[in-house]
Amino acid sequence: MTPTAQQLTFGLSTLAIFAVLAAFLVAIDFVPEAPVESTRPSISVVETPATGNRVASTTTPAPATTAQTVPTPVAPEPQPVEAQSPVRIVIDEIGIDTPVLTPASTDVEVLDRALLNGAVHYPDSPLAGEGGNMLIFGHSSYLPVVHNKAYQAFNELQKLTPGSIISVYTEKGRFDYKVDRVRLARAEEVVISFDAPKPSLTLATCNTFGAKQERWIATATLVSSTSI
Repeated sequence: MTPTAQQLTFGLSTLAIFAVLAAFLVAIDFVPEAPVESTRPSISVVETPATGNRVASTTTPAPATTAQTVPTPVAPEPQPVEAQSPVRIVIDEIGIDTPVLTPASTDVEVLDRALLNGAVHYPDSPLAGEGGNMLIFGHSSYLPVVHNKAYQAFNELQKLTPGSIISVYTEKGRFDYKVDRVRLARAEEVVISFDAPKPSLTLATCNTFGAKQERWIATATLVSSTSI
């Protein structure tokens, strides 16, 4: 049987469709895929020169980081503390915390009036933190009733021991002195020199309020100073 013209047209159309479909499939098979970055470790095989053994080495890609420079803090230079007149003395070990006055005169009556308000820095002696020996003195009283606490400014001074710390404050700094010696001396034997090889401190008080026969004397050496 001879095919008709209609049958030939249908066959050619079907063949053309199959040809186009086949060409499309072949084309997409040869299109390269975009590479995919892997975060898994990569494995490489290297040969050790010494033994000839094949060794698998594992390398993990390092995550990208941004380098940051952190400045190193620089400690400030310690500043010297200015030597000044003392305004307060604190001895925690024996419960002393009292103001210190520096009168303008060494007259005995002037010094006695100043003692009514606290301890007294002898005006001719060095300042706190200054070279030499600074002298501070005050009252002691163990009477059962004392209305003016300045009369007890240096109570228990005799209980200090070598190594005890005495803190002297000025308007701008704190000066810590370490006790070297505590002694009881007769008043006529007490001679206090303002000269000293290092910044030093001497504290003095009467043994009994109103009595002038004996004095407790504590001597100390400057060990540190701090600005406030």
